[in-house]
Amino acid sequence: MMGSTNGLASAQGKQPLFSFGVISDVQYADIPDGRSFLGVPRYYRHSIVVLERAVKRWNDQKRHKFVINFGDIVDGFCPKDQSLDAVRRVIDKFEDFNGPVYHMIGNHCLYNLPRTKLLPLLKIPSVDGRAYYDFSPTPEFRFVVLDGYDISAIGWPQEHPNTIEALKFLEERNPNTDKNSPAGLVGLERRFLMFNGAVGKEQLEWLDDVLKEATKLKHKVVICCHLPLDPGSSAKEALLWNYDEVMSVVHRYNCVKVCLAGHDHKGGHSVDSHGIHHRVLEAALECPPGTDAYGYIDVYDDKLELTGTDRMKSTDMLYNPQADLQDNWHQEAC
Repeated sequence: MMGSTNGLASAQGKQPLFSFGVISDVQYADIPDGRSFLGVPRYYRHSIVVLERAVKRWNDQKRHKFVINFGDIVDGFCPKDQSLDAVRRVIDKFEDFNGPVYHMIGNHCLYNLPRTKLLPLLKIPSVDGRAYYDFSPTPEFRFVVLDGYDISAIGWPQEHPNTIEALKFLEERNPNTDKNSPAGLVGLERRFLMFNGAVGKEQLEWLDDVLKEATKLKHKVVICCHLPLDPGSSAKEALLWNYDEVMSVVHRYNCVKVCLAGHDHKGGHSVDSHGIHHRVLEAALECPPGTDAYGYIDVYDDKLELTGTDRMKSTDMLYNPQADLQDNWHQEAC
């Protein structure tokens, strides 16, 4: 059953301006169930069934303008001779939705296919392999999709400047031989891991331009990124390397209301010092057979309202700078 919502707008019967479906971290692979490094069970074959049920529910509801997938559609353990077929299989399931689907890339996508193959399959508008873009589903709203693996040691060719920059960045900040190990790293330093990445200088400038224009046009903005952007919403090991630089740009403006992310499979929610909500979505991958993790978001003038299924928690996100700054919950990354 879809989780119930208790928001005042719902109680008054106020109609949303529009709604959209959300799902994250499907990480499908045609392999037996396994566990994360922390021992959390992962259901590689069942996750595509979760996606099928999500698409059926969204279609049955007949009111969602689009769907956003928050990355990691295929797992890194997928045998590499099956990667292309596995990616296509998941994309085909998404394409059963009666409307547009917007994708973003995650680390597991890049373990399977290079950007040159992945971006056309995901229909991500791209120049020179970049995977950031924005769209306006209505005149009042703009969605900004960030590429959290812009500066990354995965996905780009080994000799690419972005790979070289990422490896240098990690070498300076993570002394471990295994750059996916946070051993010895303290506090927020624990994000400096190879399975994370950063937003590059050009993308930061692009983000600033988009938010400047959105402010001028009086757009409300929702930012989407596979990697979380606030330490209150996520385990430290899951954060974007330069989340602080990204949020420094975001906080120059008042147009951003909510930041949505995946990657940290247990999910989380926080409200930052500027009243912006950060909601990290629970992973489809970690749903035992018969359970689900997907939802839909109703968009109002004054809030976003997430209605989740099963393991995805329902969340009201009021656009209010005086929002309760203590409303923080998150669990460890897996």
